[in-house]
Amino acid sequence: MEIQIRKTVPGDLQAVYDMICNLEETSLDFEKFSIIFFSNISNATNQYLVAVNNQNVITGMISCHIQNLLHHTGAVAEIMEFFVRDIYRNTGTGSQLLTRLEEITREQGCVSLEVTAQNKRSMTHRFYLNKNFKQSHLKFTKTI
Repeated sequence: MEIQIRKTVPGDLQAVYDMICNLEETSLDFEKFSIIFFSNISNATNQYLVAVNNQNVITGMISCHIQNLLHHTGAVAEIMEFFVRDIYRNTGTGSQLLTRLEEITREQGCVSLEVTAQNKRSMTHRFYLNKNFKQSHLKFTKTI
């Protein structure tokens, strides 16, 4: 299957919203989501990419925020959301999205690429391990 990886544009809002709701297994507030979406895709320190097939269907997406961190003494890219629609999994779509993101973050001088995945997503963990990510941290969260 031929896939094109491109930057996310405002017209991708609905497709990205649907994928993130699927990823989070909930229905998010569309108005609030839209405000954040437009802000994030226009921010130069963020990278938002979509995978599009030859029928112009968005099959997956990845988002990344980049920040300079003292303890890394450089720019660190963190994958914030990464989703491939069920019927397009195991087709190379996720690998192509990740590869393109790695190229962009390398070009921007990032010293590392990080990602967090929920404990229940064991297949996702295997995907990252197969892509040479190392499990180096535990993440703790608190709702405030």
